[in-house]
Amino acid sequence: MVSWLFDRVVFATDFSQNAEEASAVLPLLPRLGEVTLLHVIGPGEEGRPWFAGRSLRSPEETAEQALSTLAERYQEAGVRARHRTVRSPDGDIPAAVLAAVREEEATAVVVGAQGYGLIGTLLLGSVSTGVLEEAVGVHVVIARDGAETQDPGTTPVLCPVAFGRPSREAAALLPALGAREVVLLHVLKNDHGVEEERAAEGELARLKAHLESCGTEVRTLLRTGRASDEIVRVARDAGAGLIVIPRLGRTDYIRNILIGSTALAVAKKAPCSVLVLARPPDLSEEVRELAPEEFPLAEEVWTGYHGQTADPATDRIFGLFVEGTLAAVARCRRHPDGLEVDGVFTPMEMRGRGYARKVTEALVRACGGEDLYMHSTLDLVGFYGGYGFVSIPESGLPPSIRARFSFAIGDLRGANVQPMMRPAGGGSS
Repeated sequence: MVSWLFDRVVFATDFSQNAEEASAVLPLLPRLGEVTLLHVIGPGEEGRPWFAGRSLRSPEETAEQALSTLAERYQEAGVRARHRTVRSPDGDIPAAVLAAVREEEATAVVVGAQGYGLIGTLLLGSVSTGVLEEAVGVHVVIARDGAETQDPGTTPVLCPVAFGRPSREAAALLPALGAREVVLLHVLKNDHGVEEERAAEGELARLKAHLESCGTEVRTLLRTGRASDEIVRVARDAGAGLIVIPRLGRTDYIRNILIGSTALAVAKKAPCSVLVLARPPDLSEEVRELAPEEFPLAEEVWTGYHGQTADPATDRIFGLFVEGTLAAVARCRRHPDGLEVDGVFTPMEMRGRGYARKVTEALVRACGGEDLYMHSTLDLVGFYGGYGFVSIPESGLPPSIRARFSFAIGDLRGANVQPMMRPAGGGSS
């Protein structure tokens, strides 16, 4: 059974005025399940302080009383609430919050935007940023004050869309969030073309039609500029009570990052509460040969790899797409006297996921019916050996392929290169 966004919610509070105002957002979360009120006690708050010969309450006792009072208030409002206090001896408050989130098996965590704590320590602000950046598997609500203007049933909900899977999933949630009015916003780059603008208008129209069929009132907007700035500006102008934004953008999925720059900037600067949706646990991958009209995509990937260019007359290019974005490529080029494998490349930020192996496997399956030759870097000889390539002397290369490294004047090892060959139909793949 798939959990709802707010089945189990952890609300991290420091008892500041800001946190008190943010706490008013909790009851507005639709279909709210159980809430765990959490306070983290940091270093320097040890023991039971004394004043004028009397023993004062310990930090735990102070926090427990404040949490109990808040829990009773929620329960009176019909919210199932309990509370807990945890310590963070090393002062890593975000890590302590997220550890509690995992222990509670929470589906979402709610933090305020900023504030000073009950005992004078800075909790929310830098901590909310830390929680947001690291909370990969749960939804995050950055709650801001002014709860009376943040009910999705009475104020507009702004949903920025980039037309990839993250945006589609975010838009699909809007009716379930109880949003009566939705603003769908797409931000174009300053150098966008006419065709890109028309495509964006068409995508917005399709999303609007779907949401309206669910009974939601929808406005669509196209803006140009820096995405995070435009989102914040539109939220303010539209009087939005909530921004719903995916943790990762359309192309962020394929990068080794925890949160996209747009989502992070919006969460920090928004004039209202922000719901940052968790990264989905599964990503779609597709490995296939590129059509000639897709070769510019490969050239864009090769920007970080000697600026390679593609030639439809001689090249077959194989790519791995993650959520529709090209993440790795490999090329088989036909020379007059043989086939050469090169251009096997995955950008640095996308490495460590086996993408190069998958595109190499696809290339060998498709082209391995003939002898394949390559100039491998020395550190990748073992990698290509797994696909049936064996080291050969430079003289074993076909002349036109050998000529590509003529600048080495016979010293290929000095150029960090080893000629290799895979016999037709041979080796492993």
